[in-house]
Amino acid sequence: MAPKPEKGPVALPADEAMEVLLSPDGYYRYLSIPKPQIAAMGLKYQAAMKAGDRVDENASEIDVDRIKKNYRRLSLRHHPDKPGGDVDTFRILNRAKTVLSNQKLRREYDLVGLDLEDDEGEHQDDGSSSTGEAGESEDDEGKGKTESVMSHLASASLAAVLQVAVRTVLMGITSTLISRYTVLTYLAFGALLFVSTRIYKGLKQSLGPESKIELSAMKDVLSPILIAFGLYCMYRGRRFLISSEDETEAKVYVEWSWTFWFGEMLVMAMFMNNSVEQKSPLIVVVFMTISFIFSLIMKGRFWRYLTLLGFLAVLAMLVVLVFPIMEMVLESIVDEKMRKVGEKIRAHDARMRNIKKSSK
Repeated sequence: MAPKPEKGPVALPADEAMEVLLSPDGYYRYLSIPKPQIAAMGLKYQAAMKAGDRVDENASEIDVDRIKKNYRRLSLRHHPDKPGGDVDTFRILNRAKTVLSNQKLRREYDLVGLDLEDDEGEHQDDGSSSTGEAGESEDDEGKGKTESVMSHLASASLAAVLQVAVRTVLMGITSTLISRYTVLTYLAFGALLFVSTRIYKGLKQSLGPESKIELSAMKDVLSPILIAFGLYCMYRGRRFLISSEDETEAKVYVEWSWTFWFGEMLVMAMFMNNSVEQKSPLIVVVFMTISFIFSLIMKGRFWRYLTLLGFLAVLAMLVVLVFPIMEMVLESIVDEKMRKVGEKIRAHDARMRNIKKSSK
């Protein structure tokens, strides 16, 4: 027995076509594409789509070639350059082909049966394209993974952890290495004073030679100077001159002192303050409090800074591992809710169509 020929799409007038396309699952019905069952896709297929991996089209029960073929037939009727064509209908038709041809967009569309991400200006230039090739360049639209809220949170959290790690490395180098040696300390002094003078000259050039620089603008100039002062306190806090009974002085090196603590606290607070763009007295107080506590804990010990870096590395790994899992769990919950909403929308649409048929 010969196979039954596929039923091709029937081009409707513009108003009727828009009504079908904008109804639940209208993209499938107007393009005469059998809708796949979501349960038949399988968890593996859905997970691969979420990860952005390429999946065999047969697994989704969608014939992309048939979508393109039916789209071309309908575009001959609805193209704005053709008699009876309409710009809005052609735009929605183009969008229907894009959504059904793309795995990620089609999955989102299947949940509710409506295109929630349709962009009004997305296909404004399609009317000037040729009929056979209209919308061909849109086949790959949406293949990039859209960043969710959890993705943004993960990126922001990872960036914050890495920023803290960089500040910890700088603080560890300053506290355990630079402040320990005289040559490195004086080289750091020179570099910080040079940076401060360059910032001051830049402010004078931007404001004019005769203008006065306000105190709020001097914060950037004073920051390297305060760091240099804190470094000096750390340097002096490791060295003490002790007089002996024979009136000779001896220099004694110590690992920690209250002078060193004050310098470490000041440098740590300035590093934190320089990491934020919007500065306020409250933020300064918070940073000083954190620096007060951490400088009492760290005390210029190399192994303590190394331990803190190890903790930050573990935290970064947790961010990388936990946030994707949380995103998958939340996506599953949202998908289930959206699927239930889609069922209600489809049931309501079926009732309205039955009422419309019975009233005729």
